[in-house]
Amino acid sequence: MIDRANERDFTAIAALNAAAFVEFADRLSPEGWRGMEARVRDIAGRAASSQFFVARTQGAIVGSVAYCPPGKSEPELFPADWAGLFLLAVAPGHRGRGIARALVSRCIESARADAARAIGLVTSELMTPAHHLYEAMGFRRDSDLPPKHGLRYWRYRLELR
Repeated sequence: MIDRANERDFTAIAALNAAAFVEFADRLSPEGWRGMEARVRDIAGRAASSQFFVARTQGAIVGSVAYCPPGKSEPELFPADWAGLFLLAVAPGHRGRGIARALVSRCIESARADAARAIGLVTSELMTPAHHLYEAMGFRRDSDLPPKHGLRYWRYRLELR
């Protein structure tokens, strides 16, 4: 169900991300949404330090996540011995089927295989359903991050050893 994406998947992942995150557009300023949309569509940029995993249904990508191995993520976000999880997205019509949980589980497996001390992620106050998923999977809110676009952000972590 979950496999590693390749460069040919980047356009579909970008479209999926935009469709998954557009629900937040009206909670942001127009400039804030343009910035968020540009970030969630920049798959090639994220792929420079991460690998993408995707969920497919009948060949179509319906979920994706970026996994960043230890030492490859932004040092201002995560210590060098942490892995990172970014851009978790599931197509709106496919939510509630365990796809997000399967994608996060794949990242946790990869972090363990990479001997990461922890896996971290960043989430905003808009992502309430994701908070519930992360907490149910053992992630804990680790710290507050500086506000961005008028939103509160937090770092979550899951200890692996």
